[in-house]
Amino acid sequence: KKKSAFSDVSEILSISSVQWLFAGSFVRFCSGLMIGVWAAPYYKLAFPDDASSYAVINALIVGLCGVTSGLVGGLVADKAASMAEESGWEKNAGRMIVPIVGSTLAIPAWWLTAHASTFDSAMTWLAIEYLVAECWFGPTVAVLQSEVGKKQGGVAQGLFTFTGAIGNLAPSVLGILYGQQMSADVSSSTVLSNLLANGVCAGYLLSAVFFAVSASKQIKGQETLKEA
Repeated sequence: KKKSAFSDVSEILSISSVQWLFAGSFVRFCSGLMIGVWAAPYYKLAFPDDASSYAVINALIVGLCGVTSGLVGGLVADKAASMAEESGWEKNAGRMIVPIVGSTLAIPAWWLTAHASTFDSAMTWLAIEYLVAECWFGPTVAVLQSEVGKKQGGVAQGLFTFTGAIGNLAPSVLGILYGQQMSADVSSSTVLSNLLANGVCAGYLLSAVFFAVSASKQIKGQETLKEA
């Protein structure tokens, strides 16, 4: 009997490690989308004389550092999976080390770029942030695909994309908070800096925690299979 898409969704969402993987992906998408929407307005407010330079430098950072992070993250994740398997650990837990470490390192990098006193230091930390943060995507998708059934990959990918779509609410929420906190006593760049720093870093922290919980569930699942 052919299963419906809804039964596939139910089965996928019943997997504990996948639940935490989606939770981590959601908050990680939130952080990335807040940066994508609000970074340019913030830098324009904070460094008005460098607005034109930011457009060029940001494009280079996204293109070079973002792509490099993705490629290196994939290579390191595969190596970590092999090492974990050789040590008797769940290989997917090894892969999850990359997004866990990446999100953790991204916290201080983004905090420093959001509170940088000069344009040059802000762009330096932004480049570092992209290098450490954008390594999460490939390993996370690879783990998701291997955690679900062979015929459920498409549905799982659709659900993953859906978490990103919901994450689009985060920039809107930040915008509402920005409007509410604006006052004559505090500069708009300071308000936006604090909101971006707190919001993005909170997302990175939660994603690291949720990815770590997902990895622990994968290890626990492997131990259960060995005992069976």
